[in-house]
Amino acid sequence: MAVVTIKHHPELTAEAAMTVFQKGFAGKYEVYKWNRPGGAKDFVVKKSNLIGVAVKLKHEKDKTGFTFVDFIPSMLMTLLIAGVLYSLFSRSSYQAMMNEVKTFIENAPEFN
Repeated sequence: MAVVTIKHHPELTAEAAMTVFQKGFAGKYEVYKWNRPGGAKDFVVKKSNLIGVAVKLKHEKDKTGFTFVDFIPSMLMTLLIAGVLYSLFSRSSYQAMMNEVKTFIENAPEFN
């Protein structure tokens, strides 16, 4: 799991943050609301059925930040082949996408 702290934005909602991601990654990645049980994350940045990043907006007393983790967006793929594919040949793709999301958060003017 990665964490990026941004300028304190107590007014920032998860929906507004997701909109920033949708605009920033338009035409490259699909960005949509987290739809798995439990509400562990707010939204997903999806490259493919096998490669994605789940993002959560976090507000604390004097700071705002994002936590995010790589994951497999497709529940079916998760159940069938997750561990094997992840460990065999997709790790570098997950790391690259995590780095891209981190860089996006750090550089988006709406978050600074």
